[in-house]
Amino acid sequence: MPTIWIILLLILLVIVLFAAAFMIYFVSSPMPVVKRLRKGMDGPIKYPVGGERLKEELDIKKDLVYPSAHGKNRFDLYLPKRNGRFPLILWVHGGAFVAGDKSGIESWGVTLAEKGYAVAVMNYEWAPEAAYPAQLIQIVEALREVGKIAQTTGKIDMSRVAIAGDSAGAHMAAQFALLHTNPDFSKRLGTGSPLEKGALKCALLYCGPYNLQKMFSIENKALKLIIGRIGWSYLGQKNWRKSDLVDTLTISDFVTKDYVSSYITDGNTFSFESHGIELGKKLRALGVPVSERYFDKEKYGDVHHEYQMDLTQKNALDCLEDTLKFLSDTM
Repeated sequence: MPTIWIILLLILLVIVLFAAAFMIYFVSSPMPVVKRLRKGMDGPIKYPVGGERLKEELDIKKDLVYPSAHGKNRFDLYLPKRNGRFPLILWVHGGAFVAGDKSGIESWGVTLAEKGYAVAVMNYEWAPEAAYPAQLIQIVEALREVGKIAQTTGKIDMSRVAIAGDSAGAHMAAQFALLHTNPDFSKRLGTGSPLEKGALKCALLYCGPYNLQKMFSIENKALKLIIGRIGWSYLGQKNWRKSDLVDTLTISDFVTKDYVSSYITDGNTFSFESHGIELGKKLRALGVPVSERYFDKEKYGDVHHEYQMDLTQKNALDCLEDTLKFLSDTM
């Protein structure tokens, strides 16, 4: 056989072996999809006009550490420089449970802090490097560390706390409110709120999925593949539907009349609007105060997932105005 044919056969063999190895990897691990999701997850930070100048009024500390057995245990703290004890907002970033970073919340952290709030924006270990409920445990750990800072600085009022989150972080924030208000839920997850009773005043929930069993059952094949890999990552097993904790991912099944006042908003395109509406309806039926913002397509057109992050746009600025009024009313 001519040498050229031997070389071509060897090249073909290598390609076939590489393809087979990749298929085995793709079937046996969620990481091929997860790695793709992690690329380009966070876009540019967009301040309102003149917003970056607000940093001059703040004491900003980046990459503070909270003790944890899990990785990515860092948070940023935005504090007004002026004297006072400021209510705390702890924000949990989004990223499909497998990606994202606290840096993407900087514009909101700066803007809220300038209005008189202490804002802590936390990272947590991504899935599948850590499986649920590790991320909720890290919220508890981060709050404990902020509490220590509050004692030493005297500038953070731990008796007035809001839990906030966007996208997947909104789901985690909503779950933390369950830890604080539902003892049965805390028992299921093996952890509880470190806050004093009544200290958690409200939840700020932006563009979150609140019924993950519903989300994971989507019919679109491409999305089903992606969401299935997220479920595998987050719950720590390939057959995630059989997880002992999968039912705890549906927020509305665990809310009670003791749940905290909630601000819920979402876009109307490529997001989870129906989840927010469903959760708001359940909370109102229980007598829990709820404030909401959604967008009629005929009036607003397409409003996409995480619309609130672009503080150069009117919809996001209206959401910010909503948030500030809601905080003023509840904190």
